Amino acid sequence: MLYQHARAMSHVSVYYATEGVGINELLHTLLEVLNGGNKLVFLGSGKSFKIILKTVAMLTSLGIDSRYLHPSEALHGDMGAVRPGDALVVCSSSGETQELVQFLEHAGRVLEPSVRVLVTSSTNSTLHRLVDQVLYVPQPVQFQEKTLQDGLPSPTVSTTLMLTVLDCFCLALTELYFDGDTARRREFFRKMHPGGGIGKQLQVPVPVPVPILGPVALHRDTSAAPTDSTICGHVPEGASESEFLQSIVQFDYCVVAGVRYNSHVLQHRYREWKRSRPTSSLRYTAEDGVWNLTALLMPAVAAAN
Repeated sequence: MLYQHARAMSHVSVYYATEGVGINELLHTLLEVLNGGNKLVFLGSGKSFKIILKTVAMLTSLGIDSRYLHPSEALHGDMGAVRPGDALVVCSSSGETQELVQFLEHAGRVLEPSVRVLVTSSTNSTLHRLVDQVLYVPQPVQFQEKTLQDGLPSPTVSTTLMLTVLDCFCLALTELYFDGDTARRREFFRKMHPGGGIGKQLQVPVPVPVPILGPVALHRDTSAAPTDSTICGHVPEGASESEFLQSIVQFDYCVVAGVRYNSHVLQHRYREWKRSRPTSSLRYTAEDGVWNLTALLMPAVAAAN
């Protein structure tokens, strides 16, 4: 199961690296809410409620005004914590959680949220019709619990994916909130977290950070790319199929024909290209008309992913 969790996370990483999912738009929408003096209110039931407890704790420690709210308690008076202009972020893997449906239907009549956001693994659900924007957490059927757990639907992979996507999304939001000043963000966190092992670690001077390349964009100008051979490899245009595979497994990033790619993206494109071929042998070269690195990197292949 650890392997299946890793495969599911790799799928999510490739999805966000290749699809236009409106993440920047959503980040700036929520940033406007915060800059306007309002807060983020997270709602979820079951395992999703436990996830939002962690999400809100993380945001609060980084200076983001946020609250968690259980939809059942909200329907019994706790929705009074929501102020006009607040953002509602509802979390449901299925998108069919009835308590959230009931809450949003009622909230639409009596509350004045600035935006309603759904975090879900569904592409079409009842909750989709009640929100303004969606943060999609892809979980195709091959990574769903019933498939991996002999029909047992107990949430495992779905909770891992939702928690991880929310963690990454919230880190990006806090970076925007601090105007890209990660040193100021860290200093705020240090002041708010004096206890425990983390508090002790934060008393140690910060080493000079090593730039880390983002996992999304492709850069044609590689002058600023890391030269550390353990991070970035170079794939010559005439590389054989086996040489290409060795590079995308060994390195985090690979430069092909002057373009820097995240290796997860190259792995995904290779899988899609390979499925379209009649043979799975690695003994062919470009001259044979089978292995074709240029074809693998064509925009048409990327668009099909």
